[in-house]
Amino acid sequence: MSPTSSTKASQGPGRSARQQALDDMVMATNSSSIVSKRSVERIYYPNEPHFFRFFVKKFQRRAPLINRGYHIRLHVIDVAVRQFLERPSEKTKVVVNLGCGSDVLPWQCLTRYPERCHKTKFVDIDFPDLIKKKCRVVKETPELSSPLTGLKTDVGNNVQLQSDQYVQIGCDLRRIPDIELALSTFIDVSQCEFMFVAEVSITYMETEGADSVIQWASTLGHAEFCLLEQIIPDGEDHPFAKTMLSHFEKLKTPLKSVFTYPDLQAQQTRFADRGWSHVDVSSLWQIWSNDRWLSADERRRLDAIEPFDEWEEFALFASHYCVVIAKAYPGSIASIATTPVHSKLIRGFQTTEIFEGEVTSRDYSGTRGQRRFGAALKLKNHMGHDFLANTFGLGTNSRLRSCDLYTKEFRFEDITAHHTGPSGRMCHTVTDLGDHGSLLTGGRTSPSNALRDCWLFNKNVDNWQPVEDLPVPLYRHAITRLGYSSLALLVGGKSDQSTIFDGCLLYQPGVGWLECEILGPATYMPVFGGLLVCDPHTGRPMTEHGVVVGHEFYGVLAGGISQNGTVANQTLEWALVLPNNSKPTISFTNLCPGSSNPTTRTDDEFVELVNRFGASGFVSPEGYISVVGGIIANDIVTQDLDVLMLGAFGQSRPYRILASCCLGLTPRPLLIGVSTEMIDGQIVIMGGGATCFSMGTYWNPGCYTAPYDPEFITGKKTRSPCHAGSWTFSKVVEVTEQTERQRAYDLRGNDRAAVKIDIPRLQVNTADAFLAILKAGKPVIIEASKLGCCTQTWSSEYIVEQLGPDREVVVHEASSSKMDFNSKNFAYVTKRFGDMMKEITNGHKLYLRALSEDRPSDQPANIKADFPQLVGDFQLPDELSFVTENEFSSVLRITGPVNMWLHYDVMANVYCQVVGSKRFILFPPTDVDRLSFAPGSSSSSIDVFSELESPSLAETHPHEAVLKPGDILFLPPLWMHTASPLSNLGIAVNVFFRNLENGYSAGRDVYGNRDLAAYEKGRQDVARIANSFSKLPPDMRDFYMKRLADELVQKIRD
Repeated sequence: MSPTSSTKASQGPGRSARQQALDDMVMATNSSSIVSKRSVERIYYPNEPHFFRFFVKKFQRRAPLINRGYHIRLHVIDVAVRQFLERPSEKTKVVVNLGCGSDVLPWQCLTRYPERCHKTKFVDIDFPDLIKKKCRVVKETPELSSPLTGLKTDVGNNVQLQSDQYVQIGCDLRRIPDIELALSTFIDVSQCEFMFVAEVSITYMETEGADSVIQWASTLGHAEFCLLEQIIPDGEDHPFAKTMLSHFEKLKTPLKSVFTYPDLQAQQTRFADRGWSHVDVSSLWQIWSNDRWLSADERRRLDAIEPFDEWEEFALFASHYCVVIAKAYPGSIASIATTPVHSKLIRGFQTTEIFEGEVTSRDYSGTRGQRRFGAALKLKNHMGHDFLANTFGLGTNSRLRSCDLYTKEFRFEDITAHHTGPSGRMCHTVTDLGDHGSLLTGGRTSPSNALRDCWLFNKNVDNWQPVEDLPVPLYRHAITRLGYSSLALLVGGKSDQSTIFDGCLLYQPGVGWLECEILGPATYMPVFGGLLVCDPHTGRPMTEHGVVVGHEFYGVLAGGISQNGTVANQTLEWALVLPNNSKPTISFTNLCPGSSNPTTRTDDEFVELVNRFGASGFVSPEGYISVVGGIIANDIVTQDLDVLMLGAFGQSRPYRILASCCLGLTPRPLLIGVSTEMIDGQIVIMGGGATCFSMGTYWNPGCYTAPYDPEFITGKKTRSPCHAGSWTFSKVVEVTEQTERQRAYDLRGNDRAAVKIDIPRLQVNTADAFLAILKAGKPVIIEASKLGCCTQTWSSEYIVEQLGPDREVVVHEASSSKMDFNSKNFAYVTKRFGDMMKEITNGHKLYLRALSEDRPSDQPANIKADFPQLVGDFQLPDELSFVTENEFSSVLRITGPVNMWLHYDVMANVYCQVVGSKRFILFPPTDVDRLSFAPGSSSSSIDVFSELESPSLAETHPHEAVLKPGDILFLPPLWMHTASPLSNLGIAVNVFFRNLENGYSAGRDVYGNRDLAAYEKGRQDVARIANSFSKLPPDMRDFYMKRLADELVQKIRD
């Protein structure tokens, strides 16, 4: 059942070398698969004997998404085989694993169901080479061989191992006669009942061959077939499908059957046409919610095993895998069962292609804009222009402590923003409360570490201000503004990896959070990740005897995931009453008929399509409800259902689906983890994407802008609105977590700026004088040094002549004059040297940081080896002999009109300015916690030259230097620095050197800025320490981890 070691071919006679190589690649997929299954075995089945460990040399814990995906795969096979074994029969039962790889199904069944395995044989079939290896492991492992009686090997007829309980056949599945001969060696086929298992195996075969296996299996009398393999239910251009197909193409093991049998209906027909009288077909996502396969208690237990919050990605994975349970009994009546899917419903609404041709996409550059599970923030600058921010969330490697800014009409080259505020997080919310500001609520770091802090973004001064904390930490909660008030209602959410908050909270500025009393029958089922919207026209006063005694608000709550781990089948209308002098109350009314009442086809559609998890929701000024993205129960959200339009509040028949909308773009966006905002008649979709199981990560390639006119979408207008411009990514703003001292500083309203310190200029006449500078550990400018004739000769023309105009180099080509390593607002491009120098002279934003000519990926740059034509022109002064003797690298730098981003180097270095002039700003290592350096990163996105005069850097200690030709700037280790050219062309030589006897990290360090080994090990220790507290209640965890942090700080002081 190895998902990849399968059945495709074998080392049979007549196989060409190319065919043999392809078969080897298929077999190689077994290695990755069994490592993942070993991870599941150890984590999910701690109290069972472990058998995968004998085939996996070293345990590797997989990510929670992969563990859960492989768990459901293994569980499905286990349930199917167990049900087969449980059925009474006088015949011998034979379980045949087609393309078995290193799977251990026989031993698992013999351990779990020994009483049901008395008259059962387990048969593994795979390539001869793979079976030989498996046979050797079985013979050499007592835990595998001791349960087997009558064991013998090399039996003949491709039977590699035979025992009373278990048989191994080394044979190509395409050679069905050979398989029949092998089976006849140890069983009488007519006296047997068969269960064939093919877990992601025959899909690697040519489809004709795979179909032949399916047809042959149906002819063996009493037979059953359990097929688990990939499908593409929404086409090969769906982002997950595209990533999946590309992954297997790169492995040179393409999925063959998936194009002929792309969906559940096609798989059902496949088996029905090949002799199987009863066929039941489901996706793994449907199976997840089906109590026949997995009970609610079993789903709940999984949350206690391992923190998990990758629900959207799990649904995508599970929707792209099908399970076929087929039966062929002599004399049985055909019975075909396919789990219903929404695409087969007779829709009571129209699908509107209104966005096609109207939606625009503005592509991201590099990794800019790649952010998932953030939250949108709507803002204005001092000129009254609208702009948007995608706040925090998950980036390419970790949670982000930054915001992406988006604009429609201009770029934020000179905008200033405050950089202190909330810590990095994801799955939080930002709620626009009008003039009062925007409320950021909760979120999480990991699924077991929810956050309770709340912040208000003050739109008047553009900064974050802490407000009252939540009474319990929460993430994946639903929240909405109440009408046009400054109040917000919060419902549900998770407070840790397994607890769903069962209350409702009201946010009131200046008061904080108030718990709402839930009235009426128990209609509301607590959920997380639901959709909550409010009728914007509610909030009317309640009066008694002409006196206002409170206010009422109404809205809708839909979907979310309940405690049983499935998308909730609930759409509720809520009514919130805010009395003037008592506790707020909320009541819920079920808008769906429920399972006990007859439903119309439209009701079915409503339940299936509106109840989503992780969707965004909007209410138009006219009261129409729009639902964007997310996942649904039992199926995949197809492209034509990305956006739903529901009836408006106040209509006679509200809450019915009026239309669905297709974005109509290529490549298709994936509306998972996106941040969406409705602004000026447009929907703006920022960021988003998903980890596609073990097959890669898909990121939406750009920012999408779609016209939003509910009356056109619902067919009341005949023309779509005119396009009002497109939104595009502008820049990244880093946010530094606010300390208590910084909060007090902000409260004082101090608007002073940082005080700059001029870096001293001096002359160095002896080697001892430089050693004294090195020991002092402070930056200095060494002037009047002898660098050779380069300061006179290195003109643009001279260098091109010496190196040759056609020599190719890799340069940074920037889209902005302010390069940012984190947002990658530049591209690495290859240019001819002559062209590069000409473009720099013409003002192009180019920057060359020379790499090793021979081995750029694993060897430091060396100007003598890389540019021997220039060696005679440049030399370090004799007084810097320590640098020469301990040199690590020497880098040629040629700069156009671009700023170098803020970063630090672990190695000391000297920057020798040869041509042009440059301004440097340096910060001492003690400022690191004020400059937005993410853990493990040596670069920050703060634009120092724009922010230096602002209060956001007032607590830092900037040191300034201006270099002219012949100057040498000594940069001590870990001093953070950024640079800006003061001339059109800058040329320098930067020499890095080791000043520590030991402590540098082992391994590759091309740039000389890999953190010290002690820090890298310390980060691993921090992760282990944090993990050791993960199962404690949040308040206890926070208490003890803060104590440890204080102890670490005290060690520094000591």
